[in-house]
Amino acid sequence: MSQEKFWILLAKKLSGETSADELHELENLIHEHPEWQFAVQNIGGVLKNHPLKDEIHAEDAYMLHLHRMAEMNIPFNDEHTEEPVFVASNRKAKWYWAAAAVLIVALGFFAFNELSGNKNPNGQLAAEINEISTRQGSKSKVQLPDGTVVWLNSGSKLTYDKEYGQKLREVILIGEGYFDVVKMKDKPFIIHTSAINIKVLGTVFNVKAYPEDKRTETSLLRGSIEVTIKNRPNDKIILVPSEKLVIENSRVIEKEEPKTTIPTPSAEPSINTLVAINKLKYGSSDSSVAETQWIDNKLVFRDESFAELAVKMQRWYGVEIEIKDTKIGQKRLNGIFENETVIQALDALKEFISFRYKQTGNKIIINR
Repeated sequence: MSQEKFWILLAKKLSGETSADELHELENLIHEHPEWQFAVQNIGGVLKNHPLKDEIHAEDAYMLHLHRMAEMNIPFNDEHTEEPVFVASNRKAKWYWAAAAVLIVALGFFAFNELSGNKNPNGQLAAEINEISTRQGSKSKVQLPDGTVVWLNSGSKLTYDKEYGQKLREVILIGEGYFDVVKMKDKPFIIHTSAINIKVLGTVFNVKAYPEDKRTETSLLRGSIEVTIKNRPNDKIILVPSEKLVIENSRVIEKEEPKTTIPTPSAEPSINTLVAINKLKYGSSDSSVAETQWIDNKLVFRDESFAELAVKMQRWYGVEIEIKDTKIGQKRLNGIFENETVIQALDALKEFISFRYKQTGNKIIINR
């Protein structure tokens, strides 16, 4: 019942017809079922690109939706025994137009699981996927079903299935996350990124794994973790507290080669040449480390190039920054931003580097 209620409330919200109580109920449903955020994120595009011209089209879309759901043997509990009545008033028509668009997304949501073969051996739909994501310029804190707490930095995404914690505790991370993992000896916690897998029992650590970055980093504060590189599963790296593992993504992430290319045999490089293990540097006043201060709303940079810092600032402030001059981008910087706006931060950097900038909308161009 909650699923059908979700679609109805979402349609009413899009048409501007929700009451305060209904809006609160919709927010609660999305909180209880994070995987439904898919519909919220995609429905706007459906309404924009495929507007339904009148209430007759809305009725057709609704009936087509039910017909296709039945053809795919996907359960859909429609408690209404009578055919839907479409009222011709503009107010009602607007609601049904949105409802029809919502049903299109609902059909795609179920069809994706059905047609992509996402089933278990019994022919039933596989477990649904929970996805938590953060926009550029924002951060979030979530608690997983086992009590594990995760902080997600801006532009990051964490996914796990509905069976999380029953037999396994596995998540997929894109971006940066700080993990405080609940200890379960019989159920290790496993993080998958594009370059590495991390296995833990119970510990506190930070993982930075943005696909567009040059490096993947894992910083361990407490406990112990086992790291394996995706294409070197037999080589296990054990980190102890206060250690930081750095991996060059270009050396470990396999790129697809044209099928006509004949691979050239080469000796497999030593694991020691692919990774670096460094000691974390703690602050003298508060025993903090730069790698995790983002959870306290502090953007810390130590001996980083302006180009590297610009990438961080893009995520932090939710803007696009383009450095036109290569030499400016190579300048090394140290510092910390906490409450500064992006303009205040750039003005502060101008005290150390000579450059000019121009902001147009959400984009900032930096020149000499």
